[in-house]
Parts: sequence; C-alpha cells; structure tokens
Amino acid sequence: MKYLYLFVLLLSALCGRAQQLAPLSIAQHFVAREGWSGFARYVCCEVQQQARRQTLGQQIPAHLQRTCEVVQQTDSTAVVAVELRDSTGGNDFYLHFVRQNTWKLQAVRGLGMTNFGRQMLTVLEGLPADERARYNQTHPKAEYDFTVGNIRLWIGSDADIEAHFTQHQADFEKTVRLLQAGSYFRSEPADEAAANADPAIDALLKSLYISRVTRKSTDCDACFAFVIGGLIDNTVGLLYEPDESKVPAMHPGSLIVVKPLGHGWYLFKTT
Repeated sequence: MKYLYLFVLLLSALCGRAQQLAPLSIAQHFVAREGWSGFARYVCCEVQQQARRQTLGQQIPAHLQRTCEVVQQTDSTAVVAVELRDSTGGNDFYLHFVRQNTWKLQAVRGLGMTNFGRQMLTVLEGLPADERARYNQTHPKAEYDFTVGNIRLWIGSDADIEAHFTQHQADFEKTVRLLQAGSYFRSEPADEAAANADPAIDALLKSLYISRVTRKSTDCDACFAFVIGGLIDNTVGLLYEPDESKVPAMHPGSLIVVKPLGHGWYLFKTT
C-alpha cells in the first residue's frame, strides 16, 4: 500500500510537470484565433481581471496573422513579442510573464497614443505641393519630409523600424562616434541640448528621422537613446549600449520592450 501511495504521488508530480507551459507556448495559445479553454490557469494579476471570458486571440480580428517571438526569458520573468500582420502592414504588442511556481501572463502592453500620429500623417500626406513648401517655412527645424518620415517610423511596426535601422546602421554608428568624441555627455548633468544642436549630429539625426538623442527616456546612465517619437511617456526609439549588463530591464510599467538588434543596438518602447 505504501508503494502504491508513493507511485500515485510520483505520477501526480509528473503529470503536473507535463502540464506546465513555457511563456512562448502560453503566448501562442493566448493569441490563437480559436481561443483557449484552459487559459485561466496561466494568467494572473491584471490579465486575470481583463480576460475573464475570452482570450486576446478571440478579440483580435480573425484575418490578422499572429507571430510570437521570445524577447527575453530569465528564471523569474519573460517577455514575448507578438506581431499582427495583414496585407497593409503590421502592429506589435508585448506579453509580460512572471514565474509563480508556473509561468503566468501578468500584463499585455503596446505603444499607446499612435492614433494621433496616424491622423497627423493623413493630414500631412494630403497637403498639396504649395502647402508643403509653406509648411517648411513655418517649421524650419522639422520640415515636411523629416516629419512625415519620422511619423511613419513612430507608428510603424517593429519590422519597419528594424529595416530602417539595418539600412542606415552605418549612420547610426557614425552618430554614436560623434557623441562619444564630444563632451556633451561627460558632464553632470549632461548637456543634451548642445548635443542635439551640434550641426553634424543634428544633420545625421534628421536624415535618420530621429527626433533627439538622450539618456533620460530609458533610465540608463550609460546608454544613448535615439528617440523616434511618441506622446507623453509612450515613446519608441533605438538604444545603443554595447555592455549587455548595463541595458535596462523590461517592465510592464516603464520599458515595455527592449528588443536586441545586434552589436549593442536595441529597439525600445516605453509606456
């Protein structure tokens, strides 16, 4: 009888372990079109309150393709990026997990307030040539071509931003060298205004559709944050920090994603 009891305990433990899912698997189930009847045991915190009857996948328009990718996974936390795509383009959001004996989905995050950018882009793209010239006269520091290119990146998908970075990586790295050679970020506090006003740096930032370079957006004292745009605390940009140990951690309340692009570069978004 004792051996039968031990066998039942062992079998229960093995079954429980077999039913445990990794963050990527949970994400794929949670965003699937067909829904997931067993999702309740894999969510916690705010998601537990938000997804009482339906998974996120059931709320997403059925025609959208869904692709999940692990951004980072440690012993206690994980972030999975989800790309939604159709013939017109893509959009991205991020699933934040915490380990509580088993993995639990705790928060869903995406870049906020992008509808305002889409409205701005529609208005700007509809301007006739003479009004575009007038726009340049009234906005000499952010002329029409820069503003349109900048907004397209701001509201674009992660894939769009990554493609832009790959195409212009040499100029991004040239900008870093100029920033490192200057004394703007060596003083306390850093003279970010002077760095962004430097003619050579400013010209490169404009050509890259970057609104400014800073060290304030990501709470990183050593990083260079190339901010594309956003509103209030909802910002998107590219981060440079070759020392991986100094890269700030992701959190659903601040840095919602820090996605590696290689060679010390990252795509970041805040909320």
